[in-house]
Amino acid sequence: MCETLRELMKEDFEKQERETKKETLLEAIQNLMETMKCSADQTMEALKIPDADKGKYIAKL
Repeated sequence: MCETLRELMKEDFEKQERETKKETLLEAIQNLMETMKCSADQTMEALKIPDADKGKYIAKL
């Protein structure tokens, strides 16, 4: 039982960590767009965000 609980906690922590990284990256995109006067596409190219992920961030901008 302890092992199962440990695994669930690990999965929850990893999910939270991924969400935090996404939020931080979104904030970086917004900041660069504002301070450098770049488009969303230019900013994401500079940050080397994979094409497959760009739509997710554009939807949140």
